[in-house]
Amino acid sequence: MQRMKGKVIAVTGGAGGIGGATVQRLLLEGARVAFCDNDARKGTAFADQLGTEDAFFVQTDVSNEREAAAFISEAVTRYGRLDGLVNNAGIRNYEDVTQASEESWDRILGVNLKGYAFCAKAAIPAMRNSGGGAIINLASVRSLVAGEKCVQYDTTKAAILGLTRSMARDHAKDNVRVMAVGPGPIFTDFHEGRAADLGQTHEEYKTSFGSDTMLNRPGTPNEVANVIVFLASDEAAFMTGTCVFVDGGQTGL
Repeated sequence: MQRMKGKVIAVTGGAGGIGGATVQRLLLEGARVAFCDNDARKGTAFADQLGTEDAFFVQTDVSNEREAAAFISEAVTRYGRLDGLVNNAGIRNYEDVTQASEESWDRILGVNLKGYAFCAKAAIPAMRNSGGGAIINLASVRSLVAGEKCVQYDTTKAAILGLTRSMARDHAKDNVRVMAVGPGPIFTDFHEGRAADLGQTHEEYKTSFGSDTMLNRPGTPNEVANVIVFLASDEAAFMTGTCVFVDGGQTGL
């Protein structure tokens, strides 16, 4: 049985990594999916790869409220309703607080935090009109555990937990559930580039990445997407205001 049959879900940062895996899993579960990304080339190529009328791409900078609202509006216009939002778009910088500039603070807060709020602001009225829905915010183990030279990223991910709880409380009356997912070390195409930056081969980086989890390995985008889809489905109907960590046990160490 397809758990998401008849549902319309919007996914930000959906052209690759965890977002791309989530788009694909939602389609397999019967959903229609609107996804956005700031990278037009990557998003268009992924839409072509999917090759279905049940998914479409909109180039969007979620840190711009008008663009975020236009993305949600296009999803409702195209498919007639909205049942869920996956706030996944995110960026990161590798600087400590003495190195971080005002411009980089503004940019990362705009994408990683304000972008989530802007998309939710547009999505909640649409979900209310559809009888309710679910918002899944991508947090991180960095919401709880500090990383080296990750002060900006860690700050935004910690704030997402507060945003999630507050929205859950405010919009339970609208039958809108709001949850977070906290991935641990998940090996994506981003980390291919990260390995090169550190002067390591793919295998060297992948061997060390995730070695500080109980399972002694990194996770995959699909393993996170499985949890996102569960939370967006009616199977999670009694869940809201919480965060599920998909981290190989990292936060338990």
